[in-house]
Amino acid sequence: MPTTPRLLASLLAALPLATTAACQWNEVETGKNGLVQLTPDDCGQLGCDLDDGVAVGGALTIRLSGTNGRSAADLELVSSAPWVIDVIDADTFGSEPEFRMLGTGAGRADLIVIDRAGYEIDYLPIEVATISSFALDARADGLTELTVVGADRAFQAPAGTDLELDVSGEAFGRQLTGDVQFLVELDQAIATAMKADADVARGHLHLTMPAGDHALRVTAPGGASQRVLLMGR
Repeated sequence: MPTTPRLLASLLAALPLATTAACQWNEVETGKNGLVQLTPDDCGQLGCDLDDGVAVGGALTIRLSGTNGRSAADLELVSSAPWVIDVIDADTFGSEPEFRMLGTGAGRADLIVIDRAGYEIDYLPIEVATISSFALDARADGLTELTVVGADRAFQAPAGTDLELDVSGEAFGRQLTGDVQFLVELDQAIATAMKADADVARGHLHLTMPAGDHALRVTAPGGASQRVLLMGR
């Protein structure tokens, strides 16, 4: 029988300014007035794309740069609806100011670029969505996915095998952008088997698979959850 989850790996405090997973490509967006480019970064994924939508509870950095050689110095970024997406930190020094954003609630908002006098220069509409489902990527030698009653997903791998499991949040059938902090409930055996490079709260598990059946539950901001069973044989 699966063990009862006992340990909580959670982070409910303020979000850090950077994630351990550096983005390798980022989709540049141009404001509707064509004057400013907005580049997402530090979104917790290999690539950041604002067109995918931002997750509620997800943080990312947006860098401003001028189009056609224009300077972005002294420009600021504000939200038309801070209850949807909000600016939680800023680095306005230099020619390409950066702003740390947080998805705070489902809906649509405009990211508005203003100059030092407070006049609107450009804007970009953004969609923020609550995570409603999960994508799981499990990797291990000899890994098999099984259907098990009582589990949303179940994976079997030889005991002692190196296993990695990555969890990401989705809505509307697509992966949402943003460095999200999950609540992950683990049993003692899984927690003890975790390797140093694991980042459980961000949905990256890396462990030596222990023998037996081990349940874990992942819960996203907004309450969606998934129960995963790992079986070492």
